[in-house]
Amino acid sequence: MRRFVGKVANPLRANVGLFKSVQVFTGNGTWTKPAGIRSVVIAVVGGGGAGGGPSGTGAGQVACGGGGGAGGCAIARVNVSSIASGAVTVGAGGAGASGANGNAGNLSSIVLGATTYTGNGGSFGVNSGAGAGTDTEGGSGGTATNGDINIKGQGGGAAMGTGGASFGGAGGSSHLGGGAKGRNRNLAAEAGGAYGGGGAGGALGENQVAAAGGAGADGVVIVWEYE
Repeated sequence: MRRFVGKVANPLRANVGLFKSVQVFTGNGTWTKPAGIRSVVIAVVGGGGAGGGPSGTGAGQVACGGGGGAGGCAIARVNVSSIASGAVTVGAGGAGASGANGNAGNLSSIVLGATTYTGNGGSFGVNSGAGAGTDTEGGSGGTATNGDINIKGQGGGAAMGTGGASFGGAGGSSHLGGGAKGRNRNLAAEAGGAYGGGGAGGALGENQVAAAGGAGADGVVIVWEYE
């Protein structure tokens, strides 16, 4: 027998008021409260990590790079009746490197009153180095702090190199998606897509020297404003 228990309230929607506007930050800046706004819902996404850029030389050598982890996301509802503005930092995605580990993504944040809401950047994918059968791991997803909901970014995919073939790891997806797909040997690694997505690892076939991992996507800070 089914028992009706009614709707479950979403704490991010409770007593928010009428939606009026939204501000989207894709770079550092200052959020300034429009007139009449009493509360906001924020989403803070860190930058994605870059995939590993493999290196290898010599006959029969293959190499591969793990995918970069995605940035974490903090979501919160904040009463801003007594807050006029807040500093915003938007983390850049990690840069892809050639023949080396990728670079980690950078954190994003917004300061509202005494609280800093943070989405940390994703970690980098590892370069396996040269040698047949050299597999390697992807980077960890970034964490988040002080949100009503803190969402860890998806980790990057592992990479595999064996028997003259190699496959780069896929980048992790952030709360907004956008993880780069993995590629097989001798194809350029993809960069992260949506905000905070991780970049894919590179993949080399035989007798290749070096390849760059895909860059992570930059983070974002979104502020929905309510009366």
